[in-house]
Amino acid sequence: MNKNYLYIVLVLPILLNSCFDRNDGGRYKKEIRQFQQGFEKCYQIEGLFNHFPTKISNKSFVCFKATVPCNTFYPGSVYSDYLYLFLNTLEDEQTFLPDTFLYKTDYKKSKFIIDDAFSVYQNYDTAKIRNTVFPDAYPIPYFERLDFNLGFKTIDLRNIRDNLFVDIHKVPGDLEVYVLKAGYGYFWEIEFDQKRPETLGNWKNGYSSGVAISKEQNIAVYWMIAW
Repeated sequence: MNKNYLYIVLVLPILLNSCFDRNDGGRYKKEIRQFQQGFEKCYQIEGLFNHFPTKISNKSFVCFKATVPCNTFYPGSVYSDYLYLFLNTLEDEQTFLPDTFLYKTDYKKSKFIIDDAFSVYQNYDTAKIRNTVFPDAYPIPYFERLDFNLGFKTIDLRNIRDNLFVDIHKVPGDLEVYVLKAGYGYFWEIEFDQKRPETLGNWKNGYSSGVAISKEQNIAVYWMIAW
């Protein structure tokens, strides 16, 4: 068993990992609608799914990955919801570029990055424990948690948590991130007592949505994340 999958089962909410045959690209829309309906029952911010494309070619669909909205979380884990949609941009990556956005950046760890595994990553990634929120920055996902088929390295965190290994995936070097919507605050309908790192400042809770594009890899990743 892949050690990363073991970590996901033990630490994060139950995942829905749906990688269909590329010829069945249209099937993703039904899955996203179901996720959205469940999510909106337990979160107060609307419009976080508006940027997901309503039409794609069958060849464009790669896979998507999502949590179960409002799933009961394990003690010590982090309560958050997310959805990532991978699309192949083929020869027409321009159609995936957003017309407007809040924030655009190349993907580097010096940027303000939010991950749903705060309780683990804050212990070894200095980008998670810094005391300064950069001016005009918005939260973007920790894309090392997603598999771009570029290889990965395994981090041994047994000194932090028993029997815990985490796979850190290689991210395309030209990945550009467009944040379309983001805000900080507590917006969950269901109350929970879950600590966040104080160094996140106002962003201890919040939401973010957008798209990340790699022209070299012909890939676009649409995301929605709330924590």
